[in-house]
Amino acid sequence: MFQFMTATRIIFGEGALNNSLSLINNYGYSVLVVTGKDDKRVEPLLGYLKQQNIRYQRLAVHGEPLIAMVEEMAAAGRLFKPDMVVAIGGGSVMDVGKALAGLIPNQGSVYDYLEVVGRALPLTAKPLPCIAIPTTAGTGSEVTRNAVLISAQENVKAAIRSPDLIPDVAIIDPTLTYGTEKSLSARCGMDAFTHLMEAYVCGEPNPLTDMICEEGLRRFATAIIPACEEDDPKARADMAFASMLGGMAQSNAKLGAAHGLAAALGAVLEAPHGAITAQLAPYVMAENILAAREAGRITLLNRYRQLACILTGRHNSEPSDGIVWVQRTLKRLDLPSLPSLGLCNTLFEEVATSALRSNSIKGNPLPLSRERLLHILERVCQAENLAASPDLH
Repeated sequence: MFQFMTATRIIFGEGALNNSLSLINNYGYSVLVVTGKDDKRVEPLLGYLKQQNIRYQRLAVHGEPLIAMVEEMAAAGRLFKPDMVVAIGGGSVMDVGKALAGLIPNQGSVYDYLEVVGRALPLTAKPLPCIAIPTTAGTGSEVTRNAVLISAQENVKAAIRSPDLIPDVAIIDPTLTYGTEKSLSARCGMDAFTHLMEAYVCGEPNPLTDMICEEGLRRFATAIIPACEEDDPKARADMAFASMLGGMAQSNAKLGAAHGLAAALGAVLEAPHGAITAQLAPYVMAENILAAREAGRITLLNRYRQLACILTGRHNSEPSDGIVWVQRTLKRLDLPSLPSLGLCNTLFEEVATSALRSNSIKGNPLPLSRERLLHILERVCQAENLAASPDLH
């Protein structure tokens, strides 16, 4: 038995934003607009609100979403009394928008509803209607049921999680990603990959998420380079689609150790989430394949073999071929290494301990001990060529 949840309405395609703005009128006359720092991509939305004489307040998100920031925004939002929330921006903007939609009608603090570091109470009042409009292709947050925030005090990422947080409408217009710089496109794209990859090999997949992951991975594998290096419109559309599918997959299956470690690292490194998950992905894949071989988990090894076949386009691929493909892609995209972002051995113990408390790691296809997590971090810092590892062949 399995269940599947996603946004009530998804509008996808070039020009989707301008063709769908009238949907705002269905939800009221007062809009809390959550944006990033890019004014150009927000102009069509704000222009429409002004044209329609719709009352709005804009809140801008800069950087990763801190709990204290969201507390302040929720207080401002309650004073404004919006009928709905419209979030337009990257993954952090989506998460803040969904969090505000849930928090404004509910009493108490953010910590009342946060997992891991909070009380994880359910939302009692129905969230405000939410329209999510991504301007990057990575998180898939426009179709997910969680809002991920950073607790600076506990040095950890935690989520408010509820089916009611899934946006009412997701408007995915690939043209909003045109012109995005290579480094941002790369780390967002690799975040989408990690969602698809981990949901595909996780401990609780289902037939529907398997189909979604396979299609998303196929599109990702052919689109990531032309999207980042050439700003190719078809590749941009495929990446936006793959990102959306990754969001669907992670909401209805599970993730794994890459996201568990990324949640811990994201709270101690001043680095984007996508850059962290990108560099962790091949090392977690390698550790899982090694553990699967030791445990005789043939089904899991076959799943990694199929993943490799999708990425490489070769039907005779071995599980380790997928790791080689990812490492070569990361090198081509020139993403920063984790040591260059601040990871060092003095952080290993703290990060491994914190990762074991994360919800994401519970979905890993097989349990990884603290020692195995430390081994992953050691290999990451050694920048080891995993293709040469005899354990994977």
